[in-house]
Amino acid sequence: MPKTIIVGAGPGGLIAGNYLKDALILDQKEEIGRPVQCAEAISKAALDREGILPDPSWISATIETIEVVSPSGKSIQIKGKEAGFILDRPLFEKALAKKSKAKIKLNSKVIDIERERSFWKVKTEKGEIFKAKYLIGADGPASIVRRKVFQEKVEILPCIEYLVKLEKPLDTSVMRMYFDRERFPLGYAWIFPKSKHTANIGLGGKKELDKKFQNLLENTISPEFGKYELLENRSGVVPWGGMRFTLFKNHAFLVGDAGALADPVFGGGIQNAMISGRIAAQCILSGNAPNYEKKIKSLPNFSKDLLSAQRILYSLPNSLLNQLAEVLEKKDILYLKTIPGFLELLSKDQVRKHIGKIIKFFSIMNKNTGSFA
Repeated sequence: MPKTIIVGAGPGGLIAGNYLKDALILDQKEEIGRPVQCAEAISKAALDREGILPDPSWISATIETIEVVSPSGKSIQIKGKEAGFILDRPLFEKALAKKSKAKIKLNSKVIDIERERSFWKVKTEKGEIFKAKYLIGADGPASIVRRKVFQEKVEILPCIEYLVKLEKPLDTSVMRMYFDRERFPLGYAWIFPKSKHTANIGLGGKKELDKKFQNLLENTISPEFGKYELLENRSGVVPWGGMRFTLFKNHAFLVGDAGALADPVFGGGIQNAMISGRIAAQCILSGNAPNYEKKIKSLPNFSKDLLSAQRILYSLPNSLLNQLAEVLEKKDILYLKTIPGFLELLSKDQVRKHIGKIIKFFSIMNKNTGSFA
């Protein structure tokens, strides 16, 4: 009997498995890393934090610039040497799986979980029954561990995304994000390059996603990159709000998307899944399992303040976003910290009107790490 059962072989479950020798990972997938329901971006800092050296075999593109496009079409460029990467997520997760100390069992869909005395009893679709002292739910937004053990509801943002082939070449060092409250009122649209002629292209929202996505392709993508071909549907949901509910109960843990621990501001989930998977494993190994939730909620990545930052960002009118882009066009974002930059910012009427929100947003983001994707 394993000491720990991990449900889910994504980044959170695999990282936990890298630490836990006496553990069993169960996953309904037929293949590690698939299906892909992710934009596949991650910061270099997130890999460094987990002691993972970047490997060209699972890196599709190295990102040096994040380009934020305003409704008017003017852009703000945030630069940094090797700010991050666009992954080949299946190969990345396979690399994590190779390092796993835990046994991995695929084609093992968990259909029931019960508490039996001091153990967790886990039943799979094939009728197999496994027992363990500890249970880690790393099984994504529709987590059966969360539903059966914690009975918590999560906030979700549906996203539509495709791997798209483009006629004209991309700059593979730039990932682009489009903010427009009228076109994408509850999220943003993105182009994350996979190669010179392919990219993950998508947007988040709650209404008429198909229509908005088609509009994005026809009116934004096609004029710049020519003809396009949809290669693979990679749509999914982004869950957040886990920082507001229980993440540990009777030696059961929720990590990553199962615990709704995605970054609520920009929607990234990979790094937060790895952080929470590692901390869950370390708490088990140290014999301090009940400390898990406290440790998670003490980290800036999981601050409740990020939910406030989310509400601020997606409430800003297009007129303000356009004025910010006017100030920062062809300038580094650090220009705002200079006296001339601050004075130019204050010269804009929409900035003055919403200055309280702007200061609060940047204050929250400055003290919290957020995520690259």
